[in-house]
Amino acid sequence: MTLISLEGPSAVGKTTTSKALAEQHAAYIIPEVNQLFERPTPEPIYWYFERQVERWTIAQEKLKTHELVVFDGDPFQPLWYNWSFNFVDWQPLEVLRDFYRQHIVAQTLGFPDAYIVLTINEIELRQRQENDLTRKRSGFAKHLQIIEPQQRYFQAMNNIAPGFVHLIQATSVEQNLKNIIKALPSFPKLPEHRYSLTLFDFLIEWLYTNKPDD
Repeated sequence: MTLISLEGPSAVGKTTTSKALAEQHAAYIIPEVNQLFERPTPEPIYWYFERQVERWTIAQEKLKTHELVVFDGDPFQPLWYNWSFNFVDWQPLEVLRDFYRQHIVAQTLGFPDAYIVLTINEIELRQRQENDLTRKRSGFAKHLQIIEPQQRYFQAMNNIAPGFVHLIQATSVEQNLKNIIKALPSFPKLPEHRYSLTLFDFLIEWLYTNKPDD
């Protein structure tokens, strides 16, 4: 049983690739929070984070019956997303650190076996967004600025846990599938990473000491 997280910038093809994994390889897909849950108004401060815990619970249950379970979007996404915008208008790192750390300790939230990060150049990304009539992407232009910070974050993760993150050039959904399925046997699947405070604390320290626009 393998649990992976699929990440990448908006319009890169995460959701379509996830759907193809479900259709062609019987993977169970856990949609991102905004697709899986209805956002309340007003939104409680921990609502989005608590939905990540729910996604983790779903993943653990589905791993009992599926060989491959896929997060469409990183459960730890608020860490690098809020950091990408210097935490302006978003919860500060201290809030994120305390919430996630307590759940890792309780083993109610953890890391997947591996990350797949889809990459693409900005010109093609804009073209895909313009040609995609199936989904409205609010704030697309704003989200373009997280592309480089996101890749730096995942590269830092890979530095401390080699092989944990796989960067894949998102040329097409079909090629994405081939690359992901080819990479599956190489995933480290190290039990110590699942609830690793060493990995988590490293990422928190890295976010503290690095700026998204460095």
